[in-house]
Amino acid sequence: MTGQPVGGVAATRSEARLLVPALIFIALVVAAVASLGTPLITSVATSFHVSLGSAQWTLTVALLSGAVATPVLGRLGAGPHRRATILITLAVVVAGSALTVLPLPFAWLLTGRAAQGVGLGLTALMMGVARDHLPEQRSAAVISLISVVSIIGAGVGYPLA
Repeated sequence: MTGQPVGGVAATRSEARLLVPALIFIALVVAAVASLGTPLITSVATSFHVSLGSAQWTLTVALLSGAVATPVLGRLGAGPHRRATILITLAVVVAGSALTVLPLPFAWLLTGRAAQGVGLGLTALMMGVARDHLPEQRSAAVISLISVVSIIGAGVGYPLA
């Protein structure tokens, strides 16, 4: 209970000021992007001339890839390559977003949604960053905030769709 970060890597005051908003922003955006598929299922079915069951895969594939990505990203981000893991994952999410907005066949939409779902694995990684780079009491509050913001982000995705 010394107020030092658990991982031993102390962030300076200015770094901590930038770190917390960045973590919150990433959690919000990733959750919003992942939840965008739900209200669009009927539109996807109509636009791509597929059944509702097939259109449902736009949501399922994002959640499935997130479930697979979470432990993989946790393992990759546990070592010295955490920053690279986060940045590469964000690039995958952006690439997936690009695939979903391009006028491509349905299979490409599913591929894009799967890439977007990989971002769901960042939530646990963001919590680890907070734990390792912030003082103990502050990290507990930020981890709680990341959890809440992830739920808010999922709710924000519905009206955006």
